[in-house]
Amino acid sequence: MKKTLAAFFLALTLLTGSAAAFADVDEGLYYAAPIAWAVERGITTGTSEDTFSPDALCTQGQILTFLWRAAGSPEAELMGEASALNPAFQQAVAWGFEAGILSSADFPSGAVPVPAGGVLFDPTAPCTRGTAMSFLWHYAGSPAASSPGTFTDVSPSADCAQAVAWAVEAGITSGTSETTFSPDEPCTRGQIVTFLYRCLNEASSGEAVYLPEESVPPAPGQEPDAAHPQRTYSGSGEARSLGLDGSEFTSEGLYDAEVTVCVYSPHEAVFTVQVPFPLFQACNYQVRFDNPDQPSQSYIFTFLRWDEAFADMIPWEGGHNRLRFVDTGDETGDISLTQDFSEDDRIGGSLVRRVTISQDSYFNFDMLAGYTVSCSVSANL
Repeated sequence: MKKTLAAFFLALTLLTGSAAAFADVDEGLYYAAPIAWAVERGITTGTSEDTFSPDALCTQGQILTFLWRAAGSPEAELMGEASALNPAFQQAVAWGFEAGILSSADFPSGAVPVPAGGVLFDPTAPCTRGTAMSFLWHYAGSPAASSPGTFTDVSPSADCAQAVAWAVEAGITSGTSETTFSPDEPCTRGQIVTFLYRCLNEASSGEAVYLPEESVPPAPGQEPDAAHPQRTYSGSGEARSLGLDGSEFTSEGLYDAEVTVCVYSPHEAVFTVQVPFPLFQACNYQVRFDNPDQPSQSYIFTFLRWDEAFADMIPWEGGHNRLRFVDTGDETGDISLTQDFSEDDRIGGSLVRRVTISQDSYFNFDMLAGYTVSCSVSANL
């Protein structure tokens, strides 16, 4: 939640002129930053030149269209179900089938409405809280929540139960009270944009859902802002210390480690591994990206850091700061990586590496879309 609030207030300072100009969007309200973000990305627009109508109800067709635009408005083959709809929703619905947000299984061509993971899809109907969470959950790859939900008005067997549990755990939304979620309550435009913003940018479950580069082309003569990451992954793991110099962090202890990976382009990202002890208490910092849909597919970055404190303890060959990359799947090809380690904080316990991948390498950071990240820290080479 702290991350959510921090990102919210940061985004609040980045309101564009068009978003801030909406007469009915108070900059002090929760949806101000998400609306600014959505307008900047071309995910939605105002209902007029100077209004956004944040309190107007949002339909199922609109939220699906917002998701489609957030994905870069990809072309999709029109199926019978999609071709029977209003042209305004056709591409979004066709993409929804391909992305697994909607399902056409066992439904005849042209059947409307169609099911979306158990939710009856009707593009003109108001989008309820339960339906919104189901759409976002499927869009995120249907991740499992660590524990079932406890709301009295969401049965464990309800179609949206898993989606609601995940969304609350990820910080995308919360209950309408301590014991209720109100899954049948319709959502407003301001609420839907806020849910989407949190899902794509700061789901605290550890994975940031993929957001394509440059969904909205910059204006002529305007360069993309390279100072801000396109997407961020965060996760956790375990750390072991060498217990050097009488440290309070003993070699028998197991400690928490945190990892953040900020992706700035398909070929550049900054890895930050934070441990509770100085960097000279460990030498192997591993960051692992796993594909939840294909357990055998992982990308592993290992940062090996030599320290003078290791001189009489750990046999060492090669450079003092090395980077290893492992692809556990079937993909093969040439890859060339370099790293900048000038921002490491030896005493503060922050390993900070800017990794650059050559343009002709088979791997790039866009291939991490949908992956989860974790880390481990040890003295094992």
